Amino acid sequence: LALRRPTAMSKSHGLGSALDSAMMGVTQDAVLKNVNRDLEEAAAAEAASQSQEDSTLEHTREALAAAGLGKREGQSDDDDDDDFDDDPALRALEQKRIAQMKAMHAKKLQNQAKGHGELRDIVEEEFLAECCKSERVVVHFYHADFERCKIADKHLRDIAKKHTACKFVRIDAEKAPFFVAKLQIRMLPSILIFHDGVLKDRIVGFDELGAEDDFPTRTLEVRLHQAGAIYLKEPKPKKQSALGFAHNGTYSDDDDGTDEDQVQDNSDSDDGK
Repeated sequence: LALRRPTAMSKSHGLGSALDSAMMGVTQDAVLKNVNRDLEEAAAAEAASQSQEDSTLEHTREALAAAGLGKREGQSDDDDDDDFDDDPALRALEQKRIAQMKAMHAKKLQNQAKGHGELRDIVEEEFLAECCKSERVVVHFYHADFERCKIADKHLRDIAKKHTACKFVRIDAEKAPFFVAKLQIRMLPSILIFHDGVLKDRIVGFDELGAEDDFPTRTLEVRLHQAGAIYLKEPKPKKQSALGFAHNGTYSDDDDGTDEDQVQDNSDSDDGK
């Protein structure tokens, strides 16, 4: 028995060594597989990122080409600048546009200084000065207790914010007896339109606005345009449908409401009265 024990221990030791070697091999294989897998995943992620970047770049190039902004083949950014500097037509167009923008900004600041852009309250003593300082002025004679005067104020406030080239003011008819009599104000609300201090038109009551209290702001806006107080783009021409029906044109909603189109068309004129 004593002789057999070492043999058994030797066998056990040999088996353990074999298991250790086998486990070591499995562990190394697992490590190698994990490393390879990590490398493959990293390579795949990098390829996907590169593909996305290429796709984005291609779309950007297509967008530039579609917009006509892409450079011609063999042309650098410096070449683009040189072409622009050497083109007198482009330079003249740029200078004209800059001059128009400066004129619009100056006119806007001038109008703001005169109180344009809102519906303001004035008193009788201020009436003449307010009507003569601006080229176009809309004056609302109102009564504080009349519901239709409040409706007119609501629409005029909205219009005043859009059409800053025109001044909008309101005056309490009860507190301005001289001008009520002088201008023959017989019904309220009465909206008067002045050009260079001269009365040109008036809107009395709501009869011209549909004779209803819930008329849209656009109705009053168009009426003021017809009176020359504000500027809207002219109606589009009538269109003929496939069935032969004619559709009436409407005043364009594309106007910016600031009368800046007139500044562009008359940039050389001075209307800062």
